[in-house]
Amino acid sequence: MQRATSLILLAAVALAVALLPVAAESAVTNEEQGGPQMGYDHNRPDDFPGLGDFIGWAGGVVRLPDGDLFFVHSAGYWHVSFATPHVIRQELVEQWAKGMNFDPDYNAPTGGRIMAERSSDNGKTWSRPFTVYDGPIDTGPSDIFVTREGTVLLIVNMQASWYGFAEAPEGHQELNTRQLVMRSIDSAQTWSEPMPLDSSGTFYTRCRSHCLQLPDGGILLATYDMDKGSSRLYGTIHRSDDDGKSWRIISHIRREDQDLDEADWVQLDSGRIVLATRPDGAVFVSDDQGVSWEEIAKVGPDNFYAPSMVKLADDTIVCTAGGAGGQSVFLSSDGGYNWSEPITVDPSVYGYGKLFRDRDESILLSYVQSGSPPNRCWLVRFRVNAQRDGITLLPIAE
Repeated sequence: MQRATSLILLAAVALAVALLPVAAESAVTNEEQGGPQMGYDHNRPDDFPGLGDFIGWAGGVVRLPDGDLFFVHSAGYWHVSFATPHVIRQELVEQWAKGMNFDPDYNAPTGGRIMAERSSDNGKTWSRPFTVYDGPIDTGPSDIFVTREGTVLLIVNMQASWYGFAEAPEGHQELNTRQLVMRSIDSAQTWSEPMPLDSSGTFYTRCRSHCLQLPDGGILLATYDMDKGSSRLYGTIHRSDDDGKSWRIISHIRREDQDLDEADWVQLDSGRIVLATRPDGAVFVSDDQGVSWEEIAKVGPDNFYAPSMVKLADDTIVCTAGGAGGQSVFLSSDGGYNWSEPITVDPSVYGYGKLFRDRDESILLSYVQSGSPPNRCWLVRFRVNAQRDGITLLPIAE
């Protein structure tokens, strides 16, 4: 694919500069900013035990069955808002305190929590942040998804209150991290109790992927797992055939000489699933609904991380990821074999973006400013051009 034109790149960079976080006293309107901006100094959640200045990890945006936009994110005090009391290896405590503003004495009885905002006017204005789920220990959103049945699925990341050890200290959650599933059948007004997802990893199971609904109604979810005594990460594919009520493991993706870390995917009109993964941008495909996988290509830089993908109506794949400097976008028009050079959306940020394709094929991108406090969540809207070699940033309420 051709590299994006200089004109489009310059326009994108200029708009991105206008979208950079600004001090509260000089904040501009959402339409000008590309907001909303939720953070430690803007639309800050009401105080709760454990709330600091890390707001937060972006779990993504969806359009609910009632038409509202719904933006989920975490809120807590740090990169991982461990519930207290916690048990963390001392060397890590010292390292995090020195380089990432970690406060080991911060009081957080249940750690961080999942919060959200709603917009009933297509993103022009947003509600105050409200709690979606506050678990017994630290939780954050891995994904938010609306099924064809109109059910809202929330994938919950639950972090144990220990770190830096080969196994759980006595009295703590056995898995260092696990995933849970919550369901709503009333446009995210009320939620089911969280249901633990079976973990393939014996040390942890983590997730960054979107739920992917197949033509037959089945829903796939990709996690990345680690086993006790191992340092190798591998992918696990989970499937639900009852609208997210129950799940089973259908396959694994393992690499002999490399990790398979954070991943996301799309399904092409042909039925082929295309998946991109950290740490090296490896692209895998499956032609049997996620049971078997083949590596075909690479996307982005060697330190590619936190991919998120959507597909347009003509099978163009849009991928956002970090590693190329801030939050960037990559485009493929041939099923993931070839990709554009990185198109910079915001050069100043940590990223960890999540994409959502809206009804008009514009794309909402949520991402974060920093990996440590103080932090803000950002949301921008863009459209891929007709030539499929660049993007144009749009007003958030376009």
